[in-house]
Amino acid sequence: MKNFAKPVWAKKIPPGKIKKLYMLDSRGIYDDELVDEVGIAFYARCDSMLMVSSANLEHPLCIECRTELPNSYQRDFILICPGCGWTITAGEYRDSYKGQTLNGTGALPQLKEYYDKYPAAKTYAEKLRMIDFLLHAFHGDLSAEPSRPIATNMIEGNAGETAKLIYDLAYGEGSTVSKQALNEWLEKFNRSISRNIDPATGKLKEGKAYLYEGIGKGNNPE
Repeated sequence: MKNFAKPVWAKKIPPGKIKKLYMLDSRGIYDDELVDEVGIAFYARCDSMLMVSSANLEHPLCIECRTELPNSYQRDFILICPGCGWTITAGEYRDSYKGQTLNGTGALPQLKEYYDKYPAAKTYAEKLRMIDFLLHAFHGDLSAEPSRPIATNMIEGNAGETAKLIYDLAYGEGSTVSKQALNEWLEKFNRSISRNIDPATGKLKEGKAYLYEGIGKGNNPE
């Protein structure tokens, strides 16, 4: 019997790489290797999030050929790809992404936009602008009360650490991207479920409680 590969999902991106990319960019130093490293890592994470989101919406996809798999809530139900024959149990498939904060069902338009457009980005500036777009996007981006930054799904660290990272990103005369994106992000952040976090410190505002427990323990919802 053929041994089929198990799902392996893209990991979160180390915050230091993003911080360095923006610091260099603010000084007019355009690091093509670093922007590729960050941009491709974002792309891989988007790919994993789109696949997991599809599974959460009851449309699991084959990890080999992306064909939709027959589905069942029964853990021992055997998923068999009608396209290439890849197979796994429904329980193993769900377990493979459990606890990895890969559910992006509230941010599908933004994830799809990055996934569709990033491969066409050829220049350093085009790539960084795509990274900047996703970095400042929210789950429920257009709603009156956005859920939370997509960056909490993309970057290593808890919600407070991620908020502080974005708040502290460097901008300068040499910057390829505009600080206006940060101002718009802050406005949405203050309307989101994360609003009790002070992005300048990454900690809870005095006398406030965060909706999700474990903010200081590296935990994120979904």
